[in-house]
Amino acid sequence: MKSRLGYKGYVIEARSYELKDEGFSAEFSVEEHQADGFMETEFYLPETFPTQESAIEAAIKGGRQKIDAGFERGSAVANG
Repeated sequence: MKSRLGYKGYVIEARSYELKDEGFSAEFSVEEHQADGFMETEFYLPETFPTQESAIEAAIKGGRQKIDAGFERGSAVANG
């Protein structure tokens, strides 16, 4: 499952994946669009979530927190 939304000039793309055991994992990317292209930074949430919806909600919340706090752009990072 995937969800995209704009927040403070960025685009957050939240993704969830069903795990083999049980539950769902979540990750998100923050896109910064500019005239000559865009920079995407990916983040992975270490938690397991009971539903796809809760995983997507956590990823969106994580994206908003990263944007509000500032983040190192252009790399994949574990969020935690």
